[in-house]
Amino acid sequence: MAATMTEAATAKTNTVETREYERQMSAVWTKALSRIAQAGYGETVTQAYRICGPMVAEAVSEEAAADLGRLVSWIAIRSGRRASARVPNTAARAAQHLKTFPAFSEWCALLERTGRDLPEAVEALLETSDRSLAEIGLSGYRTFVGMGLALRLTNREKARLFLAGEDPEARHFLDRQSSVLRFDDEELRLKTFHAALWGQLPPIVETPATAPEQMRRRAGFGRDGIRLPSGFPGFDRADSLKLYHAALAHVGAHIAFTQQVFERMSLKPLQVAVISLLEDARVERLALQKMPGLRSLWSSFHTMDARSADLATTLMARLSRTLIDPEYSDTNGWVEKGKRLFEEAFAATPNDQTFCRRIGGLLANDLGQMRLQFDARTYMVQPAYRDDNLGIWTFDEEPDLIEMDVAVKTEGVRLEQQERDEADRQEPEEQEKREEEAAAAEKLRLRDEDAVTRLITYPEYDHVSRRMRPDWCTVHVTEAPRKAANGLLRSLTQETRIQSSLTSLISGANVNAFQRERRLETGDFLDLDACIDAQASRRNREIPDPRIFGRKSCKGRDLDILLLIDQSHSTGEPAGEGGASVLDLERLSAAIMAGAMETTGDNCALAGFCSDTRETVRYARIKDFGQSVDQGVYERLAGLESAFSTRLGPVMRHGGRELAERTAYRKVLLVVTDGEPSDIDVDDPDYLLEDARFASRELAMAGIDVFCFSLGDNRNDYSGRIFGSKNVRKLADLSRLPGALLGLYGELKK
Repeated sequence: MAATMTEAATAKTNTVETREYERQMSAVWTKALSRIAQAGYGETVTQAYRICGPMVAEAVSEEAAADLGRLVSWIAIRSGRRASARVPNTAARAAQHLKTFPAFSEWCALLERTGRDLPEAVEALLETSDRSLAEIGLSGYRTFVGMGLALRLTNREKARLFLAGEDPEARHFLDRQSSVLRFDDEELRLKTFHAALWGQLPPIVETPATAPEQMRRRAGFGRDGIRLPSGFPGFDRADSLKLYHAALAHVGAHIAFTQQVFERMSLKPLQVAVISLLEDARVERLALQKMPGLRSLWSSFHTMDARSADLATTLMARLSRTLIDPEYSDTNGWVEKGKRLFEEAFAATPNDQTFCRRIGGLLANDLGQMRLQFDARTYMVQPAYRDDNLGIWTFDEEPDLIEMDVAVKTEGVRLEQQERDEADRQEPEEQEKREEEAAAAEKLRLRDEDAVTRLITYPEYDHVSRRMRPDWCTVHVTEAPRKAANGLLRSLTQETRIQSSLTSLISGANVNAFQRERRLETGDFLDLDACIDAQASRRNREIPDPRIFGRKSCKGRDLDILLLIDQSHSTGEPAGEGGASVLDLERLSAAIMAGAMETTGDNCALAGFCSDTRETVRYARIKDFGQSVDQGVYERLAGLESAFSTRLGPVMRHGGRELAERTAYRKVLLVVTDGEPSDIDVDDPDYLLEDARFASRELAMAGIDVFCFSLGDNRNDYSGRIFGSKNVRKLADLSRLPGALLGLYGELKK
């Protein structure tokens, strides 16, 4: 009875408070609340709006609260009651970030657009909204939503995962756009810090975006080196840098003092966690004996105290604090017992890590007897600078990793079976063609593994969001493999007429650099600065300098050309009726042009390119600037093989980077390709095309002339859209090469 009276009193109080809110709000908001209540969306939706509407009005304006009412109704109709019930609470948190009505109105419009275009993703977007607004702001959030919704055109599930922040590309974008300090911002300094602190030189890398969340959010180590999170969301730049330093100091202590890994055997997850906590404390205590100053660095992140609820994770965090902070005391019996057992064991045998296993097992059993819940799947080691502890254990099978592995294997079996079924239905000729393509691709992969490779990341332009995706593509720069060039040399001897005409054409082209000579007594034009000085001298009644003319003089030929050769799979197709492939035509054209340019003194470089997703864009160096055209160049040209796809933008940016380092008067990037950009990880047909067009414009703005020779009889040629029609020359056969080069040099004269 008493309980019933209490509930009634509470309900009455809530009703009074709600009515007070409603009296304070405008008629517009009251009307919106009434409409939601009468629409039949359910009491949960109505109550959420009744509570959060005034919060939005207080943070932004009453007009914003009314807009929220319309948004709640829209989402309820498009995405259902469950998603609609989450909108008011998310909107109240968003209002704290956005502050102004225009910004809040735009946030609502983005949710409305999602409800219209991809209603099943609204809940996922609401889940990530608060973090996204805090880290990347409204502008970045607008781009994020646009990128996600663009994916719906080809894959609605991928679009939903993107907006939920579960897709690797989404995580990459959020990490790069965040204002949080990033690992790559401080990579060199962090490596220097670790080497100076511990005298250790292990590889230190960023945790991949595809790793499980526990690994992405904590440092880790193993036989292959140290991995650090890409960032620490929720911490400002100063604290993030301290976290990186604290994490490296902690991992270094493990490397120095954890002598052997623990065997998992039949231990439960809670026992593993407590034993790991004690080993963390042990190695830190040993490190403090050598470097006492680390205490202030580490202890600043131990903030859990006795006021926290008695949960398994909070008690473990309090034990961690009491083991490193001598000024902190905790009255909880479990924490006191853990501290006493640890201090006694450490005082007796500080270098014996087995006591951690013995004591940890006892403490974990005590937690189990206390019936405190512990979820191993969501557990995150605290504080944030400590490692994920995978480096100090050997697991027969790690549960999470087992499930991931099984999922991959199962999917692989399905795909393999599907490919077999499709192959059985194919004609023998088509199946043989697929096998040849796979063999060529595998051969190219093996060659890349043997070659010395430089990895360089470049951004990529997203035409939907109209923004660059930073560090999106990785270009693998290697030397092209060699192969006997007998066939190429025979073809060159058969084209002596074209070679000679091309040489005379290039030598006669006027692409000379000119310089202005100033302050001459005679010349072609008046030197304005000299004229002003002369007039000033006259007014001062001084004798003016008669050298008031200037003249243009020829400096000589000063031209660098970088020739990029498309070697994607499509270049293996016949170029015409002669039977030669597009790549054969490209090889021969490159060899002729390189020889002719060398004869006339123009400097050129050659490189081949293809791609296998954004992570592997291959750039094969054939001839560098300053290198002569010799047998090695012909062998590297002959070693090019058709495989993979054509991701043109990153290759053009890398070519532009090489040309930017040159000091020539004229710099030319010449792309020899057979068609449109494409790659297996891109579904939008315009995405790579627009990126290549954007890259072409970037190079032009940097003073680099960009041209394209489009080879073969390709009716669906998009080169004009990328490079501009005046910068494209179509070559159906080799006989048109001199005319194409004449047009190129003609453009250079302009």
